[in-house]
Parts: sequence; C-alpha cells; structure tokens
Amino acid sequence: MTAKLAVALAAPEKEVTALLSGICQTIAPIWPLDRWIAVNPWWGLRDLPMIGAARKLQRNAGIGVLMPAEFYLNALESGRIREEDLLEAISERELEVSVDAVIGALKRSPGGNRQVFSALEHFPPPDSRPSPAAEVREQIGRVCARFFDQRQSRWRSEDDSGSLFAFWLDQTRIDPWPGKGTELGVTREALAGLPTDWRQAAGRIIEGLPYTEGELEALGHSLLCGLPGWASWCRGVDWRAGLEGRGSDACAELLTILLAWEWLAIDRLPVKRKAAWQRSRGAWTDTASDSPVPDLQEMSPWIFQRAFELAWTRSLEDRLIKAASHREKDKVTPPAIQAAFCIDVRSEVFRRHLEAGRPGIQTIGFAGFFGVPVTHQQPGPREDEPRLPGLLAPSYRFNESTGNLTEDMDLNRRLDQREMTRESVRKGKYSSLSTFTLVETTGLAWAWKLIRDSLNRNSASVAGEDGLGEGRLCHVHGGDPVRDEERVAIAENLLRGMSLTGNFGSLLLLVGHGTHTDNNPNEAGLACGACGGKNGGVNARIAAELLNDRIVREGLAERGIRIPDYCWALAAEHCTVTDKVRIIGRDRVPDSHLIRLEELERALAEAGHETRRERATSLGLNGTTDEQLEQELSRRTNNWAEIRPEWGLANNAAIIFAKRQRSRGANLGGRCFLHDYDPAQDEDGRILEALMTAPMVVANWINLQYFASVTAPTVYGAGNKLLHSVVGGNLGVIEGNGTDLRIGLPIQSVHDGRLWRHEPMRLTVVIDAPEARIRAVLEKHPDVAALVNNQWLWLYQLGSGGELIPWKG
Repeated sequence: MTAKLAVALAAPEKEVTALLSGICQTIAPIWPLDRWIAVNPWWGLRDLPMIGAARKLQRNAGIGVLMPAEFYLNALESGRIREEDLLEAISERELEVSVDAVIGALKRSPGGNRQVFSALEHFPPPDSRPSPAAEVREQIGRVCARFFDQRQSRWRSEDDSGSLFAFWLDQTRIDPWPGKGTELGVTREALAGLPTDWRQAAGRIIEGLPYTEGELEALGHSLLCGLPGWASWCRGVDWRAGLEGRGSDACAELLTILLAWEWLAIDRLPVKRKAAWQRSRGAWTDTASDSPVPDLQEMSPWIFQRAFELAWTRSLEDRLIKAASHREKDKVTPPAIQAAFCIDVRSEVFRRHLEAGRPGIQTIGFAGFFGVPVTHQQPGPREDEPRLPGLLAPSYRFNESTGNLTEDMDLNRRLDQREMTRESVRKGKYSSLSTFTLVETTGLAWAWKLIRDSLNRNSASVAGEDGLGEGRLCHVHGGDPVRDEERVAIAENLLRGMSLTGNFGSLLLLVGHGTHTDNNPNEAGLACGACGGKNGGVNARIAAELLNDRIVREGLAERGIRIPDYCWALAAEHCTVTDKVRIIGRDRVPDSHLIRLEELERALAEAGHETRRERATSLGLNGTTDEQLEQELSRRTNNWAEIRPEWGLANNAAIIFAKRQRSRGANLGGRCFLHDYDPAQDEDGRILEALMTAPMVVANWINLQYFASVTAPTVYGAGNKLLHSVVGGNLGVIEGNGTDLRIGLPIQSVHDGRLWRHEPMRLTVVIDAPEARIRAVLEKHPDVAALVNNQWLWLYQLGSGGELIPWKG
C-alpha cells in the first residue's frame, strides 16, 4: 500500500470520500428518460488525450472506442477515404511512415486485451449458471432498480431512501444470493461487521484490500465500467444535486458496494485460483508501465479514423468556399422576415429550404432554449419541467395561468381530481399483488385501446405545448416576480447572443423544435436537447413575449438595442417528424402584420414540403407522392409501433459559429449545427466565451454520444427498442431480462437494419473569430481547452474565403 493511500485511510472520512469520488469522476452522468439529453460518455476522461483514454478503457474494462479494422478498410476500398486523407493524417502525427505501412499495420492490428485482476472475476463459473461476477452485477442492478424507483417500488420502507449502500447492505443480509452454492458463498455473518454508514464501511473495505493506490483506481474504474448504466445513473444523481447546491455521493456508494464484493471475494478465493489472480495483477502493472507513445499497430486505427474525418471536413470546406464565392455583401436594409431556429442539425435543412429563392427572409441560429434558463410549471399536481441545457440549473420558473384566478382554481381542482384517479390506478398496477388481480379484472377494459392503436386509429393530438394563454416568470428560489431590469437583461443576452442588435424586420419568428411520437421511451432524445429533452415551443413563447413587452423594449433601447415599433416577435414550434411549423399565439398578431404573416406561413409550408422530400430517401419513403409522404410522416407521430419515427441528430459532424451569410446557400446535408456569431459585435470576446463554453460543449456531448453508440454499442448504446422495458417510470430502460440500465441511443436510432445511419467522427468546430480571441477563451477555461488539445474535437478558424484553418494550439 502506498504512503498516500495509507494516509488517506488514517485521515478523516472525508479523505475516503474524496478518494472514491475521484474514481467516480471517470464516469459520465445520464439523465432520466423524460429529461434525456445526449452525453459525452467519456466526459470524465477529457483530461487525457483521446488515444490515452482509449488505452485506459481497453486495459481496465475491455472497451474499444473505434470501429473495427474492416470498417476503415472498406472505407478505403470504396473511396470514402483517399490516399491524400491518409497522408494528411500521417503528417498531423508527424510520423515518417508510408501509407502502405499504415494499411499493413491496420490489417495486423490485434484487438486490445482487458487486464483483469479483480478477484471476483477469478472465481470459476458454476455449471449452467452465470459466473459469480455476473451474479453480483445482477444483484446490484436489482438493488439499484428498487432503491431509485419511486413509482413501482411503492412497498419500500421510507427509511430506505437515505443511503444506497445501507439499502444494499440490508437487502444482502436478508438474501446474499450471489455465489450461493459456490466457493464465493457469502453468508449473513460475513456482512454483520460492516457499518451501515458507507464512509465508515468504505474505510474498512479499502483497508482490507491488498491493492496499491494505482490498482485501486484501475479496479474501481473497471468495476464501474462493468455496470455502466447504474454507474452513469448514480453520477447523474450526483451531478444534478450539485447543480441544485445539494450534496450527493450516490456513485461513491455504488463503488463501495462493488468494492465490498471484491473484499468478500478475496477472502474466499480458492487457493488454486490465487496464483492466477496474482499473475493478473502483475500483468496489469506491466501494461501500466508501457511506453506512453503507441506503436504503429496501435496508432494505425487512429490514423484511419482521422483520415475518415478529414475526408468529410474537406467536403465541408469546399461547400463553404463555394458559398463565399457567391456571397453578396451584407445588406443594410432590414429583411422583411427574420426567423431564429435552434442550432440543431435538423434545422439546417429546413432553414436552407426556407431561404431558397427568398432574399427577404433571413434565418438565424441560436440555442433552442432562447437564453431563458427556466423550469415550466403547468396547472395541476405535475412537477416542474426544466427546459434548459443539462449543464445549467434553472434560475426562473414559468407558471402557466388562464389569466383568471377563479378559472385557475377550478382548473387545478379538476386536474388534481384527475391525477388522484390516475394515482389510484397506479397504486393498483404497482402494488405487490397486482400481478394476481389487475390483469384479470381490468384486461378487457383496455382491449379497445389495444385494437385501436394496433390499427393506427389513435386520435391523440400531436399539438405542441403552447401553454394556456398567460404565464408569470418568477424566481425559482423564493417565487418572487422577475424584476424589469432582469427581464431586460434576459432579452439583451438573447439578442446579443444571436448577434441581432439592429436591422430588425417586421416579423421576428422564434422557432423552437420538438418531436411528437407515441409509445416511445426515447422521445426526449429526439426533442430539444437545449430545452432539457423537452419541446421548445414554451421557451420560444417566453422569449417572444419578452421581446414584445413595452417596458423591456424601453430598457433595451437604453442599452443600445432599439427594436422598432413595426417589429413584432412571435413564437412557433417545428415538429421534426413531420417538418410542419405551427405558429403559437397567431391570434395576437396585430392586423397590420397579417399580410406579412400569411406570406411567412406560405413560406414555412413550402419549406416543410421541400424538407420532407429531402428526408424521404433516408426514411425509405421514396416513390411516394407529396401527399402520401406527408400522411406517412403524420402517421408516425401517433403510431405506437413505430421504432424509427425520424433519424434525430444522426450524422451530426460539425458546428459553425459565424454569421449566416458565411454559409447561406451551402447544402450542408443536415450535418451541421449552425449558431450565428458576428465577431464585429464582440470585441471583448464575451459572446464567443459563452458559445465555446456552452453550445460547443453541448454539441460535443451530442457528437460523442452518437459516436459511442456506433463504435461501442454494447456498452454505450441502448440496445434494441423492441426488447426495452422502462424502469421506475422515467429512470431508464433495460433490455430483455437484463438488470443494468442501457445508456446512449437505441440501435434503431443509428442503424436502419442494413447500414449505419451515423458516421462516427469527432466534431469539427468552425469559428469565425480572431485567433487571439479564441486563444483567450481556451486559456480561461481548462475544460474547453482539454477538449481541443486532447483531440476530443477538431477546431478550425473560418477564413475570409471560406477556407478552414486548422487550430495549431
């Protein structure tokens, strides 16, 4: 045991907590199904170069992060990767090798080997039963499901809710079934001496383990990676608690449970197995001391991966150069209509068709929560719904209202009564005796619904979430109304963030986006990630109401932003399944703007038509008439058996921070996030700082979530939708009879049954800003710099002619 570890064990409990929490930091968080957002599953390893993180994952957990060699060789044979791409990738690595040598090394490249030194995994598997290690993971998975489930486990004691470790210890003392009948054979007596306080227990367990600090860190990482779903869930619990200013150690408690089983296993490991266990420890030590410089065989897949990325980046550069050659000078006259869309890659297709042949329409890209960090409270007993990026905590609450106190009270009574009825049904469904009574007594009552849904006769509305008519913006803490100065500041940040401080048109449309599907646990993954996995109409509505407010406009004018009286802001929501855009609050538009509004609605309808036609090929709907195509996509919104309603953000590859004029007219194929940024309006660099620390990081999370769901689908993908069961209402999904949560994207979101629909490549970030301004942001924010310097994404400056200038650091 190292001196550092010995000191930690002798120190107060907070040192043990810090030790385990440090191991937990290697795991990325996940969010509940109803607030699901894409997450970079390797976020906890961002301080390592990506190739170093891959080596660590392979050694500790047997997880590969790239595609198999056959994928890259096929890309070379088909021309997707060219020799010049490989030469450039070799040059970036400053290697003096030939293309043929790299190809030969890739063909000889062996799969990585996991260095297993866990004593638990050295127990022999019993006949016709899972191994003790697998049984342990199953037991922990079941315990976590019961502990975190607030819906189905209603018979659980309230005393169990405080500590995951104490709950596990209590459950295991009652039935220590993993390894029963084998050498592992844990008894109740073996657990009797462990304290229920997880910190005290962790200190005792770690003191009893023979591992060095380096081995303990590797073992902890390996154990957490062996249960990736629940490990990520616990990290999410800790993450969200931190955003709210609360303490939480759920992941450290889970790690303590895993180490407890290791502690028990070492004590019971058969003598004939101990030699193999000790040899595996030695092998891990040998690989840990390997040269940090990989050889050509290890490097060859990374060279091919980079060549794969460079080939696409070159095509992006060609399109931006072509757009620059046709670009007109910035117009001084205001456009007739301005439409601000979320930066989502699906918006790129719609914006391109909306602009085509319509010089009077200007589109703008901005994060879809429209700068309003809000949680949404609807009438009735429903909980608040956060509608902001998962990286942020809400500052405000938007309370829905009918505008009439008496009507509000009546509506709340009716909704409360409806919820009480639903709650009674839930209690019947989720009680411990429901399996013996509920199906027999209520089965026939659901027959019509089953038949109707099977025949696709579901009449459920797919209307967006407009709200009821009025709302009040107040502070999350205390509930005080938001002061006028704060409302002005929100509006100012919104307008400056989208580089819109003048040259307003007569209509300013704020377009949130969302998805509408039925019987789809993964629906939030298709909605607006900037709105916390919710549809964006509510945020657009709040922002539009702020910009129309007379007091807010007066305050903006004092801050140098004058919205002319003839400009009217309104909200809309873009359904990404049907590509229909619905205006919110149309009846409030002044009569003076109705002709312009009709012009906008025609343009939106035509753009939707062209967008659907462009998407038809990828959805397998070619050969249909326009009317049939529209009907089929509308059918997908309420077809309870539809597993691929749309492709979401599949094939995302780049984010561009620049004025729309720099890319207007370029067909970016729905692969680029587009955020407006005018460097001339940001001399102090504060806007760029906000963009690189928020939208760029969010885009990286999305990009690497899709990447990992393709390259390592068994670990970071959610598996087959057809086999999913929802756990705890909104916790997550399991696949088949598994007990670990499945994270990431279902296979149906990235594969069409024949081919991958997402090309795994790291995000290309293109910024139109001076080098010194970009460098200042990187120097100020180490986390952002780590993503760039450690090659988790690729950073480029946008040249004046559309050329991409690689960032040299």
